[in-house]
Amino acid sequence: MKIVFYLILLLILLTGIFWLPRSSYFQIGAINIVAENGGDQLKHASKRRVFESVRPYLTGSFFHVNVHDAQRAAESVNWVKHARVDRIPPSVIKITVEEYAPVARWVREGYQAGLITAEGQIFQAAYNEELPEFDGDVTELPMMLEQYRLLNEQLKPLRLKILRLQYSSRAAWSMMLDNGIELRLGTQNTHTRMARFVEYYPSKLAWQANNVDYVDMRYPDAFAVRLRENLPEPEEAEQKQTQPQEKQPEKSAKSKKTTKK
Repeated sequence: MKIVFYLILLLILLTGIFWLPRSSYFQIGAINIVAENGGDQLKHASKRRVFESVRPYLTGSFFHVNVHDAQRAAESVNWVKHARVDRIPPSVIKITVEEYAPVARWVREGYQAGLITAEGQIFQAAYNEELPEFDGDVTELPMMLEQYRLLNEQLKPLRLKILRLQYSSRAAWSMMLDNGIELRLGTQNTHTRMARFVEYYPSKLAWQANNVDYVDMRYPDAFAVRLRENLPEPEEAEQKQTQPQEKQPEKSAKSKKTTKK
């Protein structure tokens, strides 16, 4: 009798194993795509593209879906940094999407080469919002991110910020500020030189910021200033304001360079 009982139990188990995957009750009925915070909206990635990329791997029985291939397919979609695929019985698939968050643009030879995350990771995606530009080797990006944060903090009293940060192959730092001034800090004592720029800017440079091409801080106890070319002479500018209808002869202004100790 025991043998018969065990045979019947085995038959029931085998029937269940073959029947359950084929039951309509366990056929995939919904694929839910949510953001990392649990919300329904993704900030940058397209839910439609995520759905289309995973659908070939998530059809049929709840027990037979290819979770790993679905995850890889979801992570191939633009803006998707990581995707987690969970099965929720009896017939639901939940995909949690972690998106990239850009903090800067990577620029090489004057062209955008990618977007940069806070960890210094490069990814490719279309993005039209304003971001600072980093020009440097990809291996230096994490260090550039930290330097950008520290230098921007030093500039706060001046209400200036860095639009473009460059770290050359010779380990020299330079940057373009949002007032149009190029600031050169060189390879050594970077933050000391920035502190000197912040100290002298209000009294020596702010009043003529629109005319300054670059400021070179690579001197032990001084800095050099180069003014922009083709600046109008004071009397010429005054004539243009009082006689806008009259065409004045153009004067070529000489490039000026001054040194502040």
